[in-house]
Amino acid sequence: MVRRQLPAWRQVLPAQDIELVSRKVDAASWYPMADFERLGLAILELVVHGQRDAIRLWGRESVKAVLGFFPDLHVIGDPRESIMRFQNFLCALFDFPAIRVEGVNDEDAAFGIAWGMSPLAEEAATWQAIGFFEELVTASGGRNVRTKLHSRSWIPGEPPTEFSLHWEPDTGPRPSATSQRRVLVVDDEVLVGRALSRVLSLVADVTHAIDAEEALRRLEREPFDVVIADYLMPGRDGVSLLAEVARRWPRARRVLHSAGVPNATAADALLGEVAQEVLDKPAPGDALVRAVLAEAPTA
Repeated sequence: MVRRQLPAWRQVLPAQDIELVSRKVDAASWYPMADFERLGLAILELVVHGQRDAIRLWGRESVKAVLGFFPDLHVIGDPRESIMRFQNFLCALFDFPAIRVEGVNDEDAAFGIAWGMSPLAEEAATWQAIGFFEELVTASGGRNVRTKLHSRSWIPGEPPTEFSLHWEPDTGPRPSATSQRRVLVVDDEVLVGRALSRVLSLVADVTHAIDAEEALRRLEREPFDVVIADYLMPGRDGVSLLAEVARRWPRARRVLHSAGVPNATAADALLGEVAQEVLDKPAPGDALVRAVLAEAPTA
């Protein structure tokens, strides 16, 4: 058998870990937490390049796999019960409080994170956990999920990591999956663009462009119903791109998706003239779907 070469991994992993990633994972074996930390840091460096949004989206996408193995962990229409069930599940997996559910109500929950790893690994694990619980709440019927990070253990002088989630109950019908709208996602972070494309492909035909120039070339060749653009990109930013879309393709719905907008006042100033909606990045899947399925502007 010819072994697959792993030149990039050899730059960051010791010999025993190279052996580990070169062979098939044995589901019946026990792997030390230190192995997970080293491999996680290697993934952080070589795969996602330290992109916080990509880690958060990775956490969101992992919900489907977990629920595929353990479908009873979530209750549709009851995010509170889903979180409580997951808390019991965690207690069966770990004999230390890696992830703690500090409190949960009908529309909010509080969590603590304490893996006991290095600061960089602890930060990555926190963003992955945030993404996971955001999607678990969404999958259970919570809408407009919002996250607040209260403390960060990886920052010197700060207490152990704590964050909270807030959501609204689902009071209306879920979006239909039959929409044939064409959506152009513009984001220079390739992993983020792919993740958004997978989420939106359930309700639309999605194309991904890595910058404003590629987006404009695509818009000149083919029609799109919705353009979702990141703000901070190399070269031309998302606000400038959407302003040109508004001028040249006024029938396309325009959504700014970014953590780069300075404050709520700046976001409000963009609404209407540049974009119909401004979403904090990374927005929950249901918020993105609603933005895509909303009515397009009239020319």
